[in-house]
Amino acid sequence: MVENIKSLEAFDLLREDKLAVLIDVRTEKEHLAVGMPDLREIEKTTHLVEWRNSILPGSRKRFLHDFNEKIGLQEEGKYLFICRSGIRSNFAALTVEESFNSGNYNIKSFNIIDGFEGNEQSIGDVKTPTGWKNVGLPWKKS
Repeated sequence: MVENIKSLEAFDLLREDKLAVLIDVRTEKEHLAVGMPDLREIEKTTHLVEWRNSILPGSRKRFLHDFNEKIGLQEEGKYLFICRSGIRSNFAALTVEESFNSGNYNIKSFNIIDGFEGNEQSIGDVKTPTGWKNVGLPWKKS
């Protein structure tokens, strides 16, 4: 079952677990416009595997093909998926987890629910930032 986590939790997991991998499923255009997570300080790389339109036939199969080509599934590991707001990344996480649930794999998929850009959530008169970029986690322009 895919677990939803926030950006700060995701960064901690990536820093602490050598088998944890970050997959950004946004488009190249999004990376160029708003940036992307930068994991150099923890000596890791953000993997880019675009989640294309999920209503088109074959989109899950196409994503799995791209995922396997760019990352390849390990027998054990944690895969953390991020998009702008946590919706496409959830589809991607579910697709990977469902596809590799059988067999001898010991994997876990996570959806970064507040995404890269997040949103402003009002709590009374105070706005609380959410999302990788807004909470101050490392990022870079593509």
